[in-house]
Amino acid sequence: MKICCLFNIAPRYRAGIYRRMDGDPAVEYDFVAGEESTGGIALMDLRELKGFRGYLHNIYRRGGKLVWQRGAIRKAFAKRYDAYILTGNPGIRSNWVIALIARLLGRPVYLWTHGLYGDEKGLKRWKNLTYLRLAGHLLLYGERARRLLLDEGFPAGRMTVIYNSLDYEQQCTLRNRIGDRGFIRNYFGNDLPLLVFVGRLTAVKRLDLLFDAMARLEREGTPCNLVLLGDGPQRDRLVALAEADGLTDRVWFYGETYDEHLIGTFLYHSAACVSPGNAGLTAIHALTFGTPVVTHGTAEHQMPEFEAIRPGVTGALFDEGNADSLAGAIRPWLAATEAERAVTREACYAVIEQKFNPERQMEVLRSVFGCEER
Repeated sequence: MKICCLFNIAPRYRAGIYRRMDGDPAVEYDFVAGEESTGGIALMDLRELKGFRGYLHNIYRRGGKLVWQRGAIRKAFAKRYDAYILTGNPGIRSNWVIALIARLLGRPVYLWTHGLYGDEKGLKRWKNLTYLRLAGHLLLYGERARRLLLDEGFPAGRMTVIYNSLDYEQQCTLRNRIGDRGFIRNYFGNDLPLLVFVGRLTAVKRLDLLFDAMARLEREGTPCNLVLLGDGPQRDRLVALAEADGLTDRVWFYGETYDEHLIGTFLYHSAACVSPGNAGLTAIHALTFGTPVVTHGTAEHQMPEFEAIRPGVTGALFDEGNADSLAGAIRPWLAATEAERAVTREACYAVIEQKFNPERQMEVLRSVFGCEER
């Protein structure tokens, strides 16, 4: 079976699953993706894959929305392909054309997609549902999207939850080489519990709420430190906010880094990873290194990966936009004993091992394509 994987971009975090697909003996995957990215997403070099078949030129409209991939349409007419896996973003107009052509030629189209978030209305809702109905099968990131689509009348047999993953194999190797937290202690000059945030410093992440919650916890006699692993347009504002809240000595603006061993070390030694806006793959990153995740619980404003959070077991959910609620969600993790922290660590590992890893995703793909592992 020959399948054309035509993606918007090839994010570095997906290297693990792409390499597994590239090495599958039962299916020949060809990889084509846009070469340009917006939003600071680090890309992998697809040329390392034997199935690499070229880059496309991404065309973005004002605001960074991808609307067309130049060179993509010709792939729909290539006789070598039995099926297509497309990015499930309805804003990419060239994908509509490819999906329609493929259907006319009798070739199945698989959309690797978020599906529905649950807050779509009006024209946006109609457009998204119409695009999803073009597919022969949906590969969904989460269970909630599947439930929403079932309510819309989508056949259960045309949807499979594939979840999401990072480079799990590499991260497990690094996890076994984590050193002590001495450098964290030396930076802050104390051994207080540590919180961590991993991601871009943008307004949507609501890090102002985290600073507010930390200040409240400090006043209550439950102080903690925070490291921010990332950079972005909100950095200067957050530096000023930390000073105004009296948290200058408590917050380490580490900056952007792709050093996986360093990120893993911070996560491993943290009481919790906090993402007050939405969690996304940050949740998978943290849980892989055994760290519970605190984020808000408004499902329609979340990314599908937040489904990995089991309140009280692998993290906590707070009332969106409420700093008091956020402080309350953080507090128990700061007070955890070493024994309790060890139990949490194993629970976090188990969630990733069960669902959110490349091997699990490969099992899903083999099942969908009717291929047994050889």
